[in-house]
Amino acid sequence: LRDRGFTRPRVLIILPFRNDAYKLVGKLLKLLSTKQEMNLSRFTKEYGPDSEEERRHNANQRKPEDFRRTFAGNIDDAFRIGLQLHNKSVKLYADFYRADIIIASPIGLRMTTGAESGDRKDFDFLSSIEMVIMDQCDTLLMQNWDHVAHMFAHMNLMPKKDHGCDFSRVRSWCLDGMAQYRRQTILLSEYMTPEIQAAFNNHCRSIEGKVRVKPAYTGSINDVVAQVKQVFKRVSVRHLASASDDRFSHFIEQTLPELEKTELSTNHTVIFASSYFDFVRIRNHCKDKGLKFVAISEYSTKSEAMRARLKLHAGELQFILYSERAHFYYRYPIKGIRHM
Repeated sequence: LRDRGFTRPRVLIILPFRNDAYKLVGKLLKLLSTKQEMNLSRFTKEYGPDSEEERRHNANQRKPEDFRRTFAGNIDDAFRIGLQLHNKSVKLYADFYRADIIIASPIGLRMTTGAESGDRKDFDFLSSIEMVIMDQCDTLLMQNWDHVAHMFAHMNLMPKKDHGCDFSRVRSWCLDGMAQYRRQTILLSEYMTPEIQAAFNNHCRSIEGKVRVKPAYTGSINDVVAQVKQVFKRVSVRHLASASDDRFSHFIEQTLPELEKTELSTNHTVIFASSYFDFVRIRNHCKDKGLKFVAISEYSTKSEAMRARLKLHAGELQFILYSERAHFYYRYPIKGIRHM
């Protein structure tokens, strides 16, 4: 009888924050209806609402609804926990090699598997994963997508150690190194990005096929109350590999000179950089040119961001360079913007 893989874990669930894991485990325990839940009090203490929850809730009252929903509860993004299922009980904090379900964040899983160059590498527990669920991929993109790519690259590989495995009961397709073609992968996101599409193309390899569900939206540009002039420019690129360089060249040759010509008091401009690499390139270029600007990133302190917003409102800056991650994590209200 061949009815198992190399290791016990079958399901891997990737979530961005501890609060999401707290909600998920609560729903799983209700569905399982077990008589005993081991280590539940420890789990509630470490994953439930923390001491800063009330303060954050009061501070976020003026934030948009999606922001309050994303950053509610415990928002620690470094966690991993194993669930071991028995007939009448569930054990939380089970060792990964004895767990049936693993719930983790990308960085939490990376802390277990180890770095590329190091002695502490252990990803054998990913060798027999049969289902991967990645929820809120749009939020995971705001963390570090390299950890997700690292996870997929080390999944369903041949284990380096036997870990007490009875090879006579291991499925034939696991022994043949075909486990990735039997794995079901579910990616859930509010919107599609090139990174998510690449994961869909390169890592969803089930022999049963794959499907992408893309709901249709009517759009919301007609719901904008203020009449805002919007200009869309198409930037021609030589090929896909040079798209970032071509876009940066167009910005410093076409867009930035127009901004430099205008008077300081009439600018009130914010440059929004979706990629942190673009943010750094633009920041370094503007520093070299001696432009009067301030850069706000996710690493900026609240006082630095406050001073920059006040200077922009007073017309003392040519522009503010604003990163997407700073907007995602802090959602600063910036007054006086006339151009973006």
